[in-house]
Amino acid sequence: MHLQLNNLSDRELLLRFRKFREREAAGALLDRYSHLMVAVCLPGLDAQHPAETVFPELTEKLYHQLSGATGRINGILYGLVQQYFGKSRVTGNSPALRDLESRVDMAGSNPIEKVALAGQLEKALGRLIPEDMELLQAFYLDHKPLRELAQSRHMNTSQVRDRLKGIRQTVATYMKEAAYE
Repeated sequence: MHLQLNNLSDRELLLRFRKFREREAAGALLDRYSHLMVAVCLPGLDAQHPAETVFPELTEKLYHQLSGATGRINGILYGLVQQYFGKSRVTGNSPALRDLESRVDMAGSNPIEKVALAGQLEKALGRLIPEDMELLQAFYLDHKPLRELAQSRHMNTSQVRDRLKGIRQTVATYMKEAAYE
């Protein structure tokens, strides 16, 4: 059974775990992502956070998170590790952003869904204030470095980075609202 589950995608395994409560599906996911957990945790291991306690606790937390997971598991795992080690987490993994990433993943090669997403993105971008739209264009289309954007706006690079994350979150929220209209 385990070999058959290893051939399924993350999305299919999540569906089986959420819908049918198949613990084997969750086990396959935990097995699949255990190496990533180790890699992300290694820098934080110390006398205060020994491996003997960190890995079992994080594995249990990840198991419980899988029941409601809609996005990418690596993002969920990274967030859990950051939270566990007490590091601030401003990665934008809000429900709106996770839903949007999930929709983009599911669209895959479906041209109809891609056209629908593109239309919603265009509407969402149209709702942005001109300063935010200008920042997006400079960063994503003109490929200007963060340092240059920060200097022209009299900000530091972390403020520009946070502003870009905020804009991304706003666009995701607008798109989620548009999907329900």
